Amino acid sequence: MGVAMETTPAQMPAPAKVFLRCSGLSKSFRMGDSMIQVLKHVDLSVKRGEFVAIEGRSGSGKSTLMHLLGALDVGDSGEIEYDDRQYLLLTASQRSFLRNRHFGFVFQFYHLLPELSVLDNTLLPSMVQYSWLSFHARKSQLRERARQLLDSLGLAHRLKHRPNQLSGGERQRVAIARALMNEPKVLFADEPTGNLDAETGLQIMSVLQKLHRQQGQTIVMVTHDRELAREQADRVMLLQAGRLAAEK
Repeated sequence: MGVAMETTPAQMPAPAKVFLRCSGLSKSFRMGDSMIQVLKHVDLSVKRGEFVAIEGRSGSGKSTLMHLLGALDVGDSGEIEYDDRQYLLLTASQRSFLRNRHFGFVFQFYHLLPELSVLDNTLLPSMVQYSWLSFHARKSQLRERARQLLDSLGLAHRLKHRPNQLSGGERQRVAIARALMNEPKVLFADEPTGNLDAETGLQIMSVLQKLHRQQGQTIVMVTHDRELAREQADRVMLLQAGRLAAEK
């Protein structure tokens, strides 16, 4: 008869660290003579390796929240902290460094440069990361990484194509490859399936799930699709009337 083994505290896996959080976050925009408060004292904590979905109707402030968390914009009040770094204490250049080296972004409308090939669009974050001389010194290595990313996303045959020669799903996969180029700690996805048909959208979500489950990628996704959020994320938060709460 087997002997039950008691798990000691030393054997227990370490709990995932909260490394992205905001507290009391508020943001308003001026519309004509009025001020519209989009976010009202929002609190959120994201653990390393977690897939968090923020669900809400169009115009609820989901994208605004993502832009603030991703250091693309600045809130009116409240605090944001990433890996023990307070955003309010960062200079503009430090925020730019944070976006380029630690965060990756996937948007609904791809934002690919039409004049560049698929390969060069993927290389853009590295072009920003390094000086001109440093980039060219590393160009072969960086191009190989971009090729590997695109190959893993089924785009090896599209390297020289321009965005207007691709389907919507292919453009979004290029956008994902670009977002992953600098090995981001957090991947922000803003309605990543919103501009795609249902079947293609499922393919894109499969890519994100593979990144999350197999590589431990931390993902923060905003979406208006409640069923998509429930099916894909570890945790779903609902943004409504400017306030964020766990979905019931």
